[in-house]
Amino acid sequence: MEGPRGLKYEELPSAALLTNSIFRRNSPYEMEDEFPLLFSRGNLDNMRVFTDAGKVVSLVGMSIKDAMIMGCGIRTVSIGAVCTHPDYRNRGLATRLMEDATKRARRKGAELMLVSGMRGLYRRMGCINAGIYKSFFVRREQLGQTDGGGLSLRRYEEGDMVDLIKLHQSEPIRFVRPLEDFSALLAAKRLCDRLSETYVISKGRKVVAYVCIQLPRGEGKPLGMLEFAGPRTFIINKLRDLMDDVRAGSAIIEAPSADIGLEFLLLDAGAKQSTRGLMGTAKLIDVKGFLEHMDPYMTEILGTTRRKGLTIAYHHNPPELRFQYRGQRFRMSGIERITAFVFGSLEGEFRDMRPEEMKGSAPELGELLATLFPMPLVDYGLNYV
Repeated sequence: MEGPRGLKYEELPSAALLTNSIFRRNSPYEMEDEFPLLFSRGNLDNMRVFTDAGKVVSLVGMSIKDAMIMGCGIRTVSIGAVCTHPDYRNRGLATRLMEDATKRARRKGAELMLVSGMRGLYRRMGCINAGIYKSFFVRREQLGQTDGGGLSLRRYEEGDMVDLIKLHQSEPIRFVRPLEDFSALLAAKRLCDRLSETYVISKGRKVVAYVCIQLPRGEGKPLGMLEFAGPRTFIINKLRDLMDDVRAGSAIIEAPSADIGLEFLLLDAGAKQSTRGLMGTAKLIDVKGFLEHMDPYMTEILGTTRRKGLTIAYHHNPPELRFQYRGQRFRMSGIERITAFVFGSLEGEFRDMRPEEMKGSAPELGELLATLFPMPLVDYGLNYV
């Protein structure tokens, strides 16, 4: 038995065979085609494996990518395709690979881990369902007829790539996605583990927005809109046409909590709104580094004077986050509680962790923290693994 270690190029077929046998039984699709950011020659060292006699028997896939949150750059590690061959289970292989993956991700500068799953393995490592996102359900008939506004809708073509990249760059909460990644992801036609299609909206000859959707699972079923960029008014203007093109009777639209413009447009149309957490679990694996990178966000909100007066300290062992402002103090312990505090959480034991509760004993500090937290959490979109 060898491992934990990175995957070798000649072992790619064995890794694909294992993951397909676990995740794609009775399916015409194959993992290596659907997840090009994982199963690529450039990502071999991030595919952490155990092998036995040249066969991959346990795997944890990693994709380390930069992201932007409200103008601040962070580094993320997305975890997916975690599996072990049935003959090798109950030996702790996946746990050892997850520990190895976390160490490697930290060495590569990642501060935030996103896991596309909620199983006990991830919970035991301190991952929780964090983040607060908006989900909207709107029926086709609620949108009414549009006058077009000079806008046109069509399916994405390869020549649109630079326009899509520029639109994506304008989004305040996003993954940093180089052209090669964007091209590979669109070619895979998968969005959060579902068949997808990408559309562009143009005004005249200029591409002004794009939308990535999960295709409806049957005529009249809802489409899923999980990634988009560009003016929200243009997107809503063409949403009914988009439904008609894929024969959807409704749409489920997912958005970060910070997307206020989209919220009001959809509510005005009669959409139903709900909230959800990340499609999986998350964990801050470098709290100090993350908060340092988010300092411009905090300074803009609080102002220079108040930000300088706010002391934030993190102690690693055991995990403890401490805040101090004008003699007022607040601390919390446990990486689960810290992650929930920073990003918010809808999970029962964490959902009441709100800075407002501090206002009685530490009113000024409580007011500052309630202004800063929860911070927006990046969503997967096309970068789902």
